[in-house]
Amino acid sequence: MADHPRCAELWMEALALRDGTARDPQVRQRALAKLTMPGGILAIAESDSMIHGFALATDRTPPKGVATARLTLLAVDPTIQARGVGRALLADTTCSLEMAGFVEATLSVLEQNGAARKIYEDAGWRLTGEGVFEDSGRPCVHYLLRLRH
Repeated sequence: MADHPRCAELWMEALALRDGTARDPQVRQRALAKLTMPGGILAIAESDSMIHGFALATDRTPPKGVATARLTLLAVDPTIQARGVGRALLADTTCSLEMAGFVEATLSVLEQNGAARKIYEDAGWRLTGEGVFEDSGRPCVHYLLRLRH
């Protein structure tokens, strides 16, 4: 899909700004690998061919388990954050997951990312535990959302 590279670029930009670090092409490559995996559910906020944000969910249903999706990536253009784009993408993605028959969804977010955590909690996501991200070793928290059917 033509939007995958642009989404990966936005992911890299947003993380660099959030973390106060340089743009890292490896971050872009990891995002692109996730974006191009088969079966992903991608929501994009765009206008005039500009991507303002995106969310990606993937099927993580365990063998013989409940239909579970994972919100893998969600990013908003840093120049327009705090304008409801992230909330809209989250709502869009949740609706798409429900329509696809998923029963629940999970996600992990940086423990210190209070803004993102508030969005998730306001949308009904429930804190289920703590951990660390495999790729960075940074502390994260895990959330679960039971989807309506």
